[in-house]
Parts: sequence; C-alpha cells; structure tokens
Amino acid sequence: MACDGGQHEIRQEGPQEKGAGSEGDPAAKAPLGRPGLKRVLIIFLLFVILVPCGLLGYFYYTVNREASTRIERGAIDEVIASESPVYYADGRTPIGVFFDTVHRKYIDYEDIPRTFVKALIAAEDQDFFNHRGFDLKAVIRALIANIRAGRVVQGGSTITQQTAKNVFKREKRSYVSKLKEAIQAFILERRYTKEEILEMYANQFFVTGYGKGLGVASQYFFGKEPRDLDLVEAAFIAGSLKGPNRYNPFIKKTQAEKKEARRLAKARKDYVLTNMHELGFISPEEYALALEREVPFEEGKVTYRLNVILDYVRNQLESDYFRAILEEQGIDNIATSGISIYTSVDKEIQEAALSSLRRRLPLMDVELNGFRPCKEGEARDGPVKKGGKGTGAGLPFLSRITAVNPDPENGRLMVAWDHGGGVIDFDGFKAMGSAWLKSREGPWAEFGREHVPAFLRTFQAGERVAVQYAEAPDAATEEDAGTKLTLTAIPEMEGGIVALQRGMVRAMVGGYYDRYFNRAVHARRQLGSIFKPIVYAAALMLKWNNLDSLKNKEQVYRFEATTYVPRPDHEPKSDIVSMTWAGAKSENLATVWLLYHLTDHLNLSEFRKVVNLVGLGRGEGESYQQYKARIRDQYGVVVDRDTLMETALEESKKEVKTDIIFSGQESVLKTLGRLYYGLDRGEETTGMEESGVRPDVRYNYRRLLSLDREMRSRFRRVLGILRDHADINSPAVAHSVSQDLANFYRVGEPGGELRIVYTDDPQRLVPSALVPVTPAWLREEGIHAGMSGDVWVDNLIPSGILHTLENRIQTNYLRLLTVERYSLENLARIRDFRTLVNLSFVTWLSRKIGISTPLEPVLSFPLGPNAISIMEAALAYETLITGKRRVLCPGGDAGMVPIITKIVDREGEVIYEYVPEPERAVSARVSVLTTEILRKVMEVGTGRKARDAICMFGAPVPTFGKTGTANRFTNSSFVGLIPGPDQETGLLDLNDGYTVAAYVGYDDNRPMKGKHTEIYGASGALPLWIDTINAVIESTEFQKGIEPADVVFSAALVGPRAGQGDLRSVPVSSLTGLPLDPGKAGGSWAGPFVISEAEIQGGKWKLKRVFDPLGKDGLPV
Repeated sequence: MACDGGQHEIRQEGPQEKGAGSEGDPAAKAPLGRPGLKRVLIIFLLFVILVPCGLLGYFYYTVNREASTRIERGAIDEVIASESPVYYADGRTPIGVFFDTVHRKYIDYEDIPRTFVKALIAAEDQDFFNHRGFDLKAVIRALIANIRAGRVVQGGSTITQQTAKNVFKREKRSYVSKLKEAIQAFILERRYTKEEILEMYANQFFVTGYGKGLGVASQYFFGKEPRDLDLVEAAFIAGSLKGPNRYNPFIKKTQAEKKEARRLAKARKDYVLTNMHELGFISPEEYALALEREVPFEEGKVTYRLNVILDYVRNQLESDYFRAILEEQGIDNIATSGISIYTSVDKEIQEAALSSLRRRLPLMDVELNGFRPCKEGEARDGPVKKGGKGTGAGLPFLSRITAVNPDPENGRLMVAWDHGGGVIDFDGFKAMGSAWLKSREGPWAEFGREHVPAFLRTFQAGERVAVQYAEAPDAATEEDAGTKLTLTAIPEMEGGIVALQRGMVRAMVGGYYDRYFNRAVHARRQLGSIFKPIVYAAALMLKWNNLDSLKNKEQVYRFEATTYVPRPDHEPKSDIVSMTWAGAKSENLATVWLLYHLTDHLNLSEFRKVVNLVGLGRGEGESYQQYKARIRDQYGVVVDRDTLMETALEESKKEVKTDIIFSGQESVLKTLGRLYYGLDRGEETTGMEESGVRPDVRYNYRRLLSLDREMRSRFRRVLGILRDHADINSPAVAHSVSQDLANFYRVGEPGGELRIVYTDDPQRLVPSALVPVTPAWLREEGIHAGMSGDVWVDNLIPSGILHTLENRIQTNYLRLLTVERYSLENLARIRDFRTLVNLSFVTWLSRKIGISTPLEPVLSFPLGPNAISIMEAALAYETLITGKRRVLCPGGDAGMVPIITKIVDREGEVIYEYVPEPERAVSARVSVLTTEILRKVMEVGTGRKARDAICMFGAPVPTFGKTGTANRFTNSSFVGLIPGPDQETGLLDLNDGYTVAAYVGYDDNRPMKGKHTEIYGASGALPLWIDTINAVIESTEFQKGIEPADVVFSAALVGPRAGQGDLRSVPVSSLTGLPLDPGKAGGSWAGPFVISEAEIQGGKWKLKRVFDPLGKDGLPV
C-alpha cells in the first residue's frame, strides 16, 4: 500500500517537478492549457450555433408577426383580387383599372383539371406534395448558379414560395428576401393544405392584358373553360406562367415574331410533357401523341378594353424594360401587385382630341359619300347608361325615325328608342346637312334653310339614324335626358391623334371607337410630304443653306437599275426655288432634286465621315475584296467600264464649262447639263407612264457621239469629192454628194446666226426651219476641213465641243483606272454610290430622330412612299425642332414612348419614377433653320389655315408644321408644334412645346375622293390638329402661371430670329423664295423675309455652309 501510495504520489508530483524544472518547454505547459482550450472551443461552438439560431429565431418571429394579418384567408383573397388603377397626369382622375372584377374568373380547386395540376407540378415544383414550403435541393442548385454569376440570376422557389411572395409584402431581390420568402412559405404550409395553396396559385398568376389566373388563361389562349383543357393545352399554360408574353402569338406584331412565339410555345409545352412523362403522370402513348402536336392557339375574348391608352400602358408594363424594374422591386407578378400607375396623359387634351375625331370623321365621310341610314350592328341601340364603365362617352347611339317634318323654317326629325325619344331640329342637323350638300355640289357649298326640304326628304320613318345628345346627359335627369339631339353618322373613315410634350405622351386617340386597334401607334400610313423636312434637315447638316437654289422641274433620275421621274402635285410656278420655299410650298420636284444632290457640297474628308456614319465605309478588318463584294452584291453599286465612263462624263462636263463660256457659246450649257451617258443595262422605270416624262434620248451622249462620228465621216467624203471634182453637177458626183449630205441642214435667218445641223431625224426638230445643205452652197461658203467642228450635232451641241468633251472623258477615264474601283476615292465620284449614301443618310437620320419602322431608301423618299405611324412622325418633328430626343430605353420603338411617370406599390412607396434624360440628336443650328422652314409652311404655305386659328388672350401663338397628302388621296396628315410655357419663367419656349400629329384615312387605303370633293392634308388632318392644339392652349396645365403680356412678349421671341449668331433676316422673292438685293433688308421691302445664315459681301448675300451631323452621344462626327 505504501508502495502504491508512493507511486501515486510520484505521479501527482512528477509533472509538477518536471514543469518546475522546464519552464521553457511547451510540452510541459500543454497539459495545463487543455481544459481552458476545451472551454473556449465549447463557447465558440455555442456562439456559432446559438447566435445564428437566435437571429434566425428572431427573424422567424418577425416574419411570423408580419404575416399574422396577411395569412388570413380574407386578406389573401383581397390580394388575389388586387386592382391596379391608372391615373391621368393630375394624379387623381383614373383612366381605368387593370385586373378589375370583369377580368378575373376565380376557380375552386375542385374545378381545376387534374391534368393541369400534374402539368403545373411537373413544370414548377416536382416535390410540391413532399416538401414543407421550400425545396432545399432547388435552393442549393440556384445558390451555386448565383454565386457563379455574382448576382441573383436563378431562383429555387417552390409553388408555395411563389404564392407567398404574392400574398405577403414584397422585398427587393436579395438572399435575405429569399430567406424571408422561405419562412413565409413555411408559415403558409402550416396554415393551409396543399390543395388550398394550389388554388391560390392557380388564381393569381399573370396571363396577359388585364387578366390573371387559370380561368382567364384557358379562355384567352384557347377560347374554352378550364374543365375543357386537353393535355397539350394544360401543359402549355403550366409551362408559360413565368413569361407568358414570350410564348404569346396574339401580341406579336409581325408574322416572323408570331412564328417564333409559336415555336417557343411548342418547345415549352414539350419540356413540361417530358417532365410529366418522367414523373409517370402520363403514359408513353399520351406523351408521344402530345409531343407531336402544336399548341392549338385560338384567341378568346377575356378583356373589355376601355381605350387604347390602357392598352399602351399595359404593353409597356409587360415589356422587358419594366419587367426588370418591377422584378428588382420584388414584383414578379403584376396581377397581384396592387400597384398604382400614374401617366403623363392630360385629361383635358385627351378628351378634346377624342371629341374632335368623333365630331369631324362623320362629317368628312358624308362629304365624300353622302348620308346613308345606319345598319344593324354599327352602334348600340339606345343611349349609353350613365355611370356605365368603359362605354365610350361621346359615342353615338341608334334611334328610330318616327316622323319627318321637311318644312324650311321648322324642319325636324322625331326619333325614339326603347325607353325614350327626342327631336333633331335645324341646329341638330345643320352640320350633317352641310356635309351632305358638299357631297352633292362641292366643297364651297353652304347649307341654309332653303336646303332643308331636300335634305330631310332623304329620310323616311322607320329608318335608323345615329344621334348624340345635344347636351351632356349628366346635365339632365334620367327621364328627360337627351330631348334635344344632334344628327351624326357612323363613319367608315378612321384616324388617329397623338400629342407629345418633352417626349412624353399627353394625348393619344387610336380611332373613332378608341379601342382594340391603336391607329396612333400601330397603323402604318403613307404620310406624304411629312417626310420633306427630314430631307431639309439632312441637307442643312451637309453644308446646304436654307436659301440655296433648287431646281424645280421635271427630270429623269437614274439609280442603279431604276429610272425615276417624280411628279408635282400642283403646277410649279417657278423652275427654281429656295429650300425654304420648297418646304413652304411643298414642292415635290425641288425636294427630290435636293435629295439626289444631297452630298454635292462635301469634300472627300467630309464625304468619308458620312459614308462611315451610315455604315457604307470599309469596316475594321474588312478586306478590299470583302468590301467590294458587300457594296456590289448587297447594295447593288456596280463599278464597271460603263460606270467609269459615266463618271468621267460628269466630271468632264464640269471641266469644259469654262471653255464654252470663254468661246461665247453659253447656249450650249443647257444641253451640256442634260447630257447623260446612257448605260446599256435594262432599266426599270418609276413614274414615267403616269407623268408622261421619259428620258430624252436626244441627250444620250453615246448617241450624239455616234452621230458625230457619222457626220465627220460623211463630211470628209464630201470634202474630198468637192476638192477632187471641179464639176459638181455631173450625175455621178451629184449623186454621191447628195447621199452624204442627206442629213445636213441649214438653220437660221439670212443676215442672222447661221448654223449647219446634222441630224438623223429631222422630224424631231422643226422641219419647216430646216434647209437642206447643197454642194453648191458648200462651195460658195468655202468648205474646209475645220468646218466640221462647227456643225451642230442634232442641233444640240457643236461637234467641236463634243470632240473636246470626248477627249476629256478619255483622260478622266484613264485616270479613274489608276485607282482601285471600289476605293472611296473612286466611289465618291460614282453617281450610284453617292445616291446610295444620300438615301442612306436620310434613313439614318430618320432612325436617329425617332422613326423605328424600317424605311426603304428610295428617291421618292421625301414624297412619303414609306408607311410609318403618326407616333413616329410626332417623335421625329419634336426632335427636329427641339434638337433633343428622350428615349425610355435603348432600342425603344413607337410603343415605348414615355407615358408612365410613376409607379407606386400598395404600401404607397414609389418604386419607379420617370426621369427624362434628353439626348442631343440634331444640332441647335439645324433645329433653328428647320424650324424656320416649318414656320414658313404656316405663314405662306399649306398650313396657312391654322395660322389665325391658334390664339391665346387674343394674340396669335407661333405655329410650326407640315401637311401631308398621300398618293391618290389615300391619307391626309398633319404634324406640327406650338411652344409651351417654361416651367420656371412662364414664357413660351419651343423646348417645352407640344407636338401634335393627326391623320385621317380609310383602313383599306381606298382614295378619299368623292364625286365633288376630296380630302387632303389641309382639309382632313389639319382641322383635327387645330382642335387639339386649341385644347392644349385652353388646358389648365398650359395656362397655369401664364399672363397675357407674357404671351405677346415671348411669342415674338419664339423660333429663329435675326441677330442670333450668324442669323440674318433676308428679303426673298415671293415667287421663288430666293434672296433679293440686300438693300431691301433695310425696311423698304414689304414682301417676305427668311431667317438664314448669311452675310453681305460685295453688295450680295453670301450664304454660310456648315458640316455638322451629330454622331453617337450627340457629338460631331
């Protein structure tokens, strides 16, 4: 025992002694620290485990507390039934509501087809019936994908989580929000059965338009009830929930887009079917049959559209741009978001524009076609009931004629409907009677009492006519409402109006009914001369001046394999006009000539910049052969021998001008200008048959050259015969000489200018003035070898000048051969390439200023052969006049013009607010000079009718615009702008101006031409424009803070004015618009003035030229 005790004692003391004797030995210290290390480790582990658990518990408690009220079924049903109001710019008055009661079809779980339930689980959440609200495997998979991407790109949400996200308060996308969503899903699973959760989900997913849920989806995509869905249809709906617009062919605009949507829909359907098959939900036979089928889309009616503005707002909310914004705020399903949408639409302007269209279209239609009774289905019977939602206030209704009184003084129509009736007196039918009279007698006929009997006898008792209240029905009681009525008609003619301010939509009218098809945005119309200012703006960028002289006569234009002859729409009063007068008087010929010569003032360096700007330059890394193939094969510019000879001719014509003037033969210059080379390629002709103008083959250079060589050969033979034979009267000599002299004639009076003419067709000249040349006359005149140079070939050009021209052409041709044919140095001289650049520049500029519709680059471009929407036209004009364009999103088209100013969630938090970021698209200089042209349209041109119709406080408001009439009167349009009040100063300013575009025309593009009248720009669209602009001026927003004195004072300062930079007020001819003697600028000239960049040098006006197209980011190229 003692031993044991000793040993025990030693074991206890050993370490102490060792430790005492080994202070610096770590091994000796370790046993002392082991218990402390364990304690630290335990505390650390407890901290690592308990703190997160505590935080998670607190987080769970917080989430649970927040969910305590929202988890109630009544609250959930309220969310599912959420509506999204859309407001006017005043922020109080609703335009309409998305997802209201009529756009919901709630369906109980018992009525959900089991096929759809299986498809939904296969598509969205294959472990739905097994998990407790969230799927850990799916979360891990999404987590890995997001870590790799460095941001949230994929979700692992279950059906329960997606339901919870819509039911509970949303958060911005983050990992914290995903955790919160998982807890909410867990809470939801604890409270409700799987079937109840599926029911909630099936009634809340977004479909399209204003609708949501399975009940709407089945009706919308397939025109049937949910119980009737087959396997393919159920699989498609289940697979499309995350992005229905991607697979929806009904909302696509082009056939290519529709085809792609159907392809994607089938692929998505097949994905769901594959999952169903792998999960054993369907048999192999069902799978194989369903896999082969396309998705059988058949659009059903599920929406009751109130107006095109709601459609426009809805389309924007469904765009990728807004979807990304809303998803960033945690809104994946707009159908249950409860958001409020605020727009830029001004209620007063909108209602006035709609009223104008509905009032004027029936009158125009009757002017063309006369009055006719209404047919069944053209309008509803009886008046619209007060308080009805979406009934379209202002629309007429049908009534039945009960009596006709054709008395001149007391003429009237008595009408009735099911629960009421009324009277149409003289005031009520005068406007329609006036339109009826114009259809019979012409536009100048005036309707008076004397026409009443004839007009009213066209009606018979029992016929149905369209009527409107003479007074608003709200002003009367239900019983006596509408006693006094106005006669109207249901027009076949249609139209549209759009108003913009600072790039935002202030009003939009899509047609007479203003629903279904938005003609302001989606109707592509030929707007005629509306395109001309784009050409003028392009010219001003490329060193033209707005007072430059333009040729204004019929001319043949050649471009590649086509020949084009523009037609005037009125008889030109002058063969030359200024650019400003070409716009003011809407001169077709001068504007096409300008387009053809658009780049004529540029040097090679400037031309190169334009070529690169429009994408016709040689690209980086592009070989010469590749560039040659692109320009030749893609754009059709062929540079062969004939092309080079044609180019050499054009250059040589310029070079010989000095020689001709020096020789005193200026009369030849006219012929020289009309000479053309005459290519051998077959040419298509555009406009020749209609215009009666054809290329004058007399001016074909190659023909003249051939004729000249023939003439010289004959002249040499005649010269030789006369030199070798003294007796010219011998039969053999006379016969030989007479054959060679057969085409030689003398022209001129005795004592006057006498010329020898050689022609192969004397009938084309004036035969009576031609005297055949005889051997005797030649000998008497002293024939010599040099005389042939004085012979006029076809009476157009002396042979000597033609010979000089030929030599210059050969020299220039050889010089052109020394450089590569498709080098820019050579291409810059090629007429086809320059024309291609000209056309490409105006189409490039069109895109830059807001026209997103692809445009054909054709020589008739300024006359409006391309069809665009009036929304695009309004954007283009606003950009031209202000120089700035406001883009909602990169690549946005006419459907993405800013209209949504603010979006607020159901808690009142602003989740989106539009902040305009204007981009400089056109230089201030070009804007000013283009504005001057548009001002002259209103002062001396086709817009004069509006000049005195737009006033405020008795003072005229400056107006700027352009009319447009399409070929054959198929379309009438007008686009114009007035200045608006500056928000700070209250003074009128173009940068705050209102741009309004309007059109009228038949949807099938038939001509608006009746027996005695037709509808053109100034008679059709211009009245709509005037009505809308007057509504702008009278609107509360416009008049806010404006004083009469401000209008008078600032109106004089709006637009271009002398003294700004290099701008001068230049007196011009009232006939041509060309500058007059500078002395007239002092005040004695009572005629027109034009603001231009000019200065007086040497007693004459010198016009300034500037190269200033803007490239990317508004910077000079």
